[in-house]
Amino acid sequence: MRIALSDFLCTSVSKKEFPIQSSYRRLREKKGAEMKASERKLWLTFLVVGMASILGSSGSSQTRIPEVHYEPTPQLIVEELLKMAEVNQNDILYDLGCGDGRFVITAAKKYGARGVGIDIDPQRIKESVQNAYISGVTDKVKFIEGDLFDMDIREATLVSLFLLPELNLQLRPRLLKDLKPGSRVVSHEFDMADWQPDKMGRMGRNKYYFWVVPTDVAGQWSWSLSSARGEENFTLSLVQKFQEIDGKITTPIQTVSALEAYLIGNQIGFLLRYRPSGKTVEMRYRGQVSENTIKGTVEVNAGPYAGKHKWVAKR
Repeated sequence: MRIALSDFLCTSVSKKEFPIQSSYRRLREKKGAEMKASERKLWLTFLVVGMASILGSSGSSQTRIPEVHYEPTPQLIVEELLKMAEVNQNDILYDLGCGDGRFVITAAKKYGARGVGIDIDPQRIKESVQNAYISGVTDKVKFIEGDLFDMDIREATLVSLFLLPELNLQLRPRLLKDLKPGSRVVSHEFDMADWQPDKMGRMGRNKYYFWVVPTDVAGQWSWSLSSARGEENFTLSLVQKFQEIDGKITTPIQTVSALEAYLIGNQIGFLLRYRPSGKTVEMRYRGQVSENTIKGTVEVNAGPYAGKHKWVAKR
């Protein structure tokens, strides 16, 4: 749906279409050319407020009572979180419990990102619509009145939160399941319990957190490498807790621990260090995970595999 206020306002909203443009046109015809600039400004302000009031009482009943007392994230923290998440014009930011819309509005105005704000409180949605209009980003953002637990968030590349610890934990399974690997999550003040943040910061009494949604890599991965000695097989057995991974690598001669293992979204890497012929050899693996396949490279410092090679592992 679109709300049209003459040629100025074009903010997407849910549940009801508002005939503001025709009302404004009739008012403009009535006033005619004699309307002064100050009068136009006054009537325009009146219509914006009227539009927002209609939005706030759009006839849709709240399905869930707000569980969080409204307290806006300080603008400085908003700026820091967006910087930490490295927001860009290709992002789609979903703010769950958007308040006055400052997260999505700032992301749109400063970085050119698109945004969706969701809040169950019609007053907050009204404020968000007004603020988007004032900031000139109505073409990039929209606001939806509704229960954040019922919303489809799969298109989001970034999700922002300022809820309560128990609500973060209720949302956590959906964030991990519905968001694509590599999507980011930021939260003001509250963490995700044993899902440790990839980054965190503090400004005065304010704490804030950043996570990258990890892909699933647990299980056994196999690959082979060719050398003058022929083809030799390797396996990597991984255990995973969110983005934290650990594993054992079985080589043609011994089983050793995977060193310096990391997982960032769908990017994986680790170091294999072993002694195939009495001399230490290091193999540094880097790759991208796509379901049951890892494709990347391995750099070997010495021995029969010395050099950089393509690497493909299967689960």
